[in-house]
Amino acid sequence: MAFTREEITDILLEAVGKAIKRDPATLTTDLKWVDDLSFRSVQGMKVCGLLNYRLKITVPLTDLIKCETLQDAVDMLEGMVQ
Repeated sequence: MAFTREEITDILLEAVGKAIKRDPATLTTDLKWVDDLSFRSVQGMKVCGLLNYRLKITVPLTDLIKCETLQDAVDMLEGMVQ
């Protein structure tokens, strides 16, 4: 199933919001995983699991942590679902 860029962004923000217990509406794609969100690997595993479920793809944690910002993750995910 193909997803639009907007759908991928919404799914990512929802997954990140759940992982860090924050309202997804307060998140933007220019936020940095570590500097802005204080993201930890355990939260990354949760995000990967949620993305795997919602996007029906396998998102390796090693690929996700290479992304500096949420926008970088959207770009990566867009390439994975096409």
